[in-house]
Amino acid sequence: MSQEDLELARQYVEAFNRGGLDATERLRHPDIEVFDPPDLPDADRYVGEAAVRKLVEGYLAIGWNGQFDVQEYIDAGDQAVVIFHMTGTSVGGRVPLDLPAFGHVYVFQDGKARRIRQYLTRAEALEAAGLSE
Repeated sequence: MSQEDLELARQYVEAFNRGGLDATERLRHPDIEVFDPPDLPDADRYVGEAAVRKLVEGYLAIGWNGQFDVQEYIDAGDQAVVIFHMTGTSVGGRVPLDLPAFGHVYVFQDGKARRIRQYLTRAEALEAAGLSE
């Protein structure tokens, strides 16, 4: 299952990079859950299409460029870890957004992204997936 999950993660990220959230619709479970990085103040959980759309729109509003610059895909058994560089420029163009090792941990169900947990560092993402550096 892990190779299949890694391939699904690649498809999800590549689709998002091509066409944003709309391009990933066929790859998202209807009850998708996305979790903020746990270290963020007021970290939250977003469930369903409308909530996830609002989350992504919020990232774009603060200046994310809408692209996953993938550094690596990691097999974590029944999970897939994607480490990427998150960049952009804040609203007004004065403050760069630069997170060099942002991580997502994906869980797939029936071939669709069911849960995405976000982490600010590679180490946190690996630990959450039961791996260590």
